Amino acid sequence: MPSYKVPATSANIGPGFDCLGMAVNIYNTISFDEIDSGLDISVTGDGSDVIPLDESNMAYETAKYFFDKVGYTPKGLKIQIHNYIPIARGLGSSSSIVVGSLLCANDIAKTNFTMQEILNIANEIEGHPDNVTPALVGSITASVILDGKVEYKKITPPDMLDTIVLIPSYEMSTAQARKILPRIYDREDCIYNVSRASLLIMAMITSDYDLLSKVVDDKIHQPYRKSLIAEYDFFEQTMKKKGALATFISGSGSTLMAFCHKSMSQEIFEGLKEECAKNDIKGDIKILSPIKDGAIKIN
Repeated sequence: MPSYKVPATSANIGPGFDCLGMAVNIYNTISFDEIDSGLDISVTGDGSDVIPLDESNMAYETAKYFFDKVGYTPKGLKIQIHNYIPIARGLGSSSSIVVGSLLCANDIAKTNFTMQEILNIANEIEGHPDNVTPALVGSITASVILDGKVEYKKITPPDMLDTIVLIPSYEMSTAQARKILPRIYDREDCIYNVSRASLLIMAMITSDYDLLSKVVDDKIHQPYRKSLIAEYDFFEQTMKKKGALATFISGSGSTLMAFCHKSMSQEIFEGLKEECAKNDIKGDIKILSPIKDGAIKIN
């Protein structure tokens, strides 16, 4: 009965739209077992009351995609999901399920696909690699599609880097968050992002927190998406006042994320909680750490 623990991920990290991603320490656990017949799906944790338990379940759809691809037909399938990553909040919940389900299906079918092959299939399903890459391999990743395959490099997160997140109570549709974006951008805005994404990577590699605080700005997606997130301005202003390094939208939202130095993370966390209470801002507040490991087999 293969079982995998797969981390949450934050895509884009400001200027790295659709190419940068970061694994953080919240996890979903996905377990598969081949049974004599039928389909038996159980879900605990976040969204357990709304996640479908039939063939429209994402884990099953992912497994079927894989099995059809490799020509394997299981007699029956038992799927167990322990869901701790908030759904549709910009923390890679779907990517964690896709990655975990592909790894389990690979074990069930005994196909021995490599991590690279699993990553390519995950990208086929998700449509972009910014979440699935760090979910599978961990760390901070930069990804690109070349000849239909995902090419990536891992960047080890700085030892003293933490994040603080505000997770609103409402979901954000990725389709909705993409629809609001323009189809044509000014050259200056593209240069703005490319230059900052390049230096963001260097800031991570060299643990240059001062540089990191200056290069997380974006002109490609956040100026448009922030209108969908009521807490955006409050979070940005509060985090700046409390001493965070930089703020950004996690993925397509609705989660808002701030980089901070570990030495200040608890103080900033408490400060955000206090300001949220004063201003009647609802949502979960967490300290999340970037992590080096991606999906891990636990059984």
